[in-house]
Amino acid sequence: MKLGLTPFTRRITQRTVMWGLSAGFALVLVLLGIAGLVAVRDSHAIRRSAGGLVQEQLLIARLLNEVQVEENTLTEVLHRLTRTPQTLDRSALLRELVEADQSVARLAVDAATTPKARVWRQLEQSVRSFSKEARSALDQDDPISEESITSLFSRHDEVVELIHDLLHDSSEHLRTSDEQIERQSRDLADESALLLGSSLILAGLCAIGTILFVRHSIRRIEWQTDEINRVSWHMLQTQEETARRFSHELHDELGQSLAAVRANLTSKSQDDQPERRADCVQLVDEAIANVRELSQLLRPVILDDFGLDAGLRWLTEKFGQRMRIKLEYESYLAGRLQSETETHLFRIAQEALTNIARHAQATQVVVHLEAVASIVRLSISDNGHGLPPDRQESPASLGLIGMKARARECGGILDLQPVQPQGLRIVVEVPLRLMEPES
Repeated sequence: MKLGLTPFTRRITQRTVMWGLSAGFALVLVLLGIAGLVAVRDSHAIRRSAGGLVQEQLLIARLLNEVQVEENTLTEVLHRLTRTPQTLDRSALLRELVEADQSVARLAVDAATTPKARVWRQLEQSVRSFSKEARSALDQDDPISEESITSLFSRHDEVVELIHDLLHDSSEHLRTSDEQIERQSRDLADESALLLGSSLILAGLCAIGTILFVRHSIRRIEWQTDEINRVSWHMLQTQEETARRFSHELHDELGQSLAAVRANLTSKSQDDQPERRADCVQLVDEAIANVRELSQLLRPVILDDFGLDAGLRWLTEKFGQRMRIKLEYESYLAGRLQSETETHLFRIAQEALTNIARHAQATQVVVHLEAVASIVRLSISDNGHGLPPDRQESPASLGLIGMKARARECGGILDLQPVQPQGLRIVVEVPLRLMEPES
């Protein structure tokens, strides 16, 4: 059994209600914050992806534009070689071929990071092959042979085909990139909607839980207020009964004893002086015994002088002698507890034994006191009729309500447990707070 670690077993206070409200609203804010952070993260990821695709597409567009310029140069060189071989400016053509080779080589290096880097390397090799074939044709003094022209056209067609493949791949890549960005946008919208919906549902559940907690806390506070009122009324009744009993005891016992002593002392008869003196001594002894009994009823001196263990041992011995019930007392508590804790535990045991004497019709009672870890546990068990569940919170069980109030005042709890085959066990658990040594 736990020592009142949940808000529904402890006393509900304004601080408990505020804690519940703060925790509920904080959880709602955390859920909404997580949803916002995930949406922002996905948005940044899409923006980075889109930015990378745009940069890549710009690079491909620049490369294709420049490579088309070089294609035009190669086409012009091929046209001159095949159409006007007599008026060729060989040095200018050789210079254009060298520039074309260098430009295409530079473009292949720039395209190394693109998906079609391998095609660009093939294009570079094809351009070099065309340039090599063209230079071989220009180095000949004789007219260009049909075989060389056919080879030049074949090399040129290879270059043009590779460039056209790059253009086609660029168009496909652009279309794929658009579809990818659109798909990521849809995924972001779907994920954001799902996440936001889940967060709203969880936030709603948290809000409902918070409302239920606050509702329970308010009802608990109302119940505690009603219980405090009943305990206060019970204490007033108890005080009135105690005052009435003391009044009767003082009047009937102590008053009569003192009146008899006064009569003996004021008697003018000189006869039987020793008997009167003995009678006065006996009356004074009875008065002293009555005063001590009344003092013990108010608060046992043994509780203040020797602590809870000795007080409970005295209480159980007196109870067993008075009620003629078999009573066992076991204690495994060393040291003194704080005075307030000892008082509350003693009064709980006193009230429990009184209830057993009045209602339980038990023949055996066991009182057990022990310290376990940081908890002091007091249990009172009997083999009587027990307590029906419907009487635990009834107005007739004000003594039980007072016992629970004393347990809560110590920061602990009081629990009722059935005993087989019959009977009742009252278990009280309070934090272990030892008495501070006097300096």
